[in-house]
Amino acid sequence: MTESLKLRLIKNAGWLFGAEVISKLLAYGVIVILSRTLGPEGLGQYSFIFYYVGLLGIFSDLGVGYYFMREVARDRSKAEELLPDVLGLKIVLALINFGVIVALTLSLPKPGWVKLLIVLAGAEAMLGWLSLVFVRLMYANEVTKYEALARVVERTWAFFVGGIVLWSYHSLSPFIIALLIGYTMREVLRIKWGSQFVDEIKPRLKPDVWVSLLKKSYPFWLIGLFALIYYRTDMVMLNLMRGDYETGIYRAAYTLIEVVLFVPNIVVSTTMPSMARLWQGDRETINILLKKSFQVLTGVGILGTAGYFILAGKGIIIVFGERFLPGVTLLRILAFAIPFMFLNSLFGSFLNATGRELTFTKITGFTALLNVLLNYFLILNYGASGAAVATVVSQGVASVLNTFSVARVDNE
Repeated sequence: MTESLKLRLIKNAGWLFGAEVISKLLAYGVIVILSRTLGPEGLGQYSFIFYYVGLLGIFSDLGVGYYFMREVARDRSKAEELLPDVLGLKIVLALINFGVIVALTLSLPKPGWVKLLIVLAGAEAMLGWLSLVFVRLMYANEVTKYEALARVVERTWAFFVGGIVLWSYHSLSPFIIALLIGYTMREVLRIKWGSQFVDEIKPRLKPDVWVSLLKKSYPFWLIGLFALIYYRTDMVMLNLMRGDYETGIYRAAYTLIEVVLFVPNIVVSTTMPSMARLWQGDRETINILLKKSFQVLTGVGILGTAGYFILAGKGIIIVFGERFLPGVTLLRILAFAIPFMFLNSLFGSFLNATGRELTFTKITGFTALLNVLLNYFLILNYGASGAAVATVVSQGVASVLNTFSVARVDNE
C-alpha cells in the first residue's frame, strides 16, 4: 500500500470518525431526552415514523447513486457526464416515492397526527434522497470532511433545538418538526459542498439514458432494497404486531448497538472508493486493505459483544432509566450480532467494489427474506425478544455466505 494512499485513508477516516463520535453523542442525547420525557411509547411512535418512511423509500434511488459513486471513483472525469442524468432520474424517483408514501399512509391504522408527521417526514426525505447523490460524489473523490460537517450541524441542531422543543412542549409533533428542519439544513449543505466537484448542476430528463443507467445499476438497487427490508422490517413489524411500548423497548436496546456501528461505516466509506479504483490495476494492495480491515473489524466486533453482554444492565439504566429495564435481555441478545454486522459491511463493500454486486444482491435478498420470515414467526410468539433473535440469526447467515463469496473472489 502506497504512503499517499495510507495518508488519504487515515485523513478521511479521521474526519468521519470525528463526525461520527460527535454526531452519535448528540443523536443519543436526543434519544435519551425523548425516552425520559415520553417513555417507551413515545420512543416507539418516533421510531415507527422514521423507520416506516425509510422502509418505503424503496423507489428513491434504484441503485443509481451507488453505481454513480463507483464509476466516478474509477474515473473522475465521468462525474460531468453522469451527474445530469442521475439527478434527473433521482428527481422523478423522489416524486414517485413520495406519492407511494402518501397513498400507503392514508390506510394505516394510526391516529391522524401520526399520519401527518409521516407525510411531512416523507416530504423532507425527497430532498434527502437527492442530497445523497452529492454525498456519493464527495466520497468518489475521496473527500469526507464536508459530509462530516453536515452531519455535525444537523445533530447539533437536533440536540439543542430539538431538545429544547421537546423539553418545553413534552409532545412528539413539535419535536419531529424541529428535527425535519435540521435534516433540511443538512441536505442543503450536502448539495452546496458536493457541487464543488462539478462545473455545472443541471438535471437532464432523458428517459432513454435512464433505461441504460438502470440496466447497470439495478443490482445495487436490489441490494439497497433488501437492506431496507432487512434493517427496517423488525421495527415496523414489531410496532404493527405488538404496539408502541415493545417497539420503544426494542429501539432503546438497538440504539445502544448502533453506537458501535460507526466503526464499519468509517472503514467502508474510506476504503470502498480505493478498492474500486485499485481492483483494475493493483490487486495486491486491495487484498492488503481487505485483510487489515477484516482484522480490525473482527477484533473490535468481538470486544463489543463482550462489553455489551457484561454492561447491558448498567447501560440501559444509565442511558434510558428503569422504565426500559426489559431492554437488558434484548441488548444482550443483539450484542451477538455485532461481529456479523461489522463483517457484512466490509464484505458487501468488497463485492460491490470488485464487480460482484450480483453475488452480493443474491446474498442480501436471501437473508432479507429470511429476516422477514423469522421476524414474523418470532415476534408473533416472543415479541421484541423474537425480533432480536431474528437479527442475530440473519446477520450470522449473511456472514457465512459473504465469507465464502469473498474467498472465491480471492482465489480467482
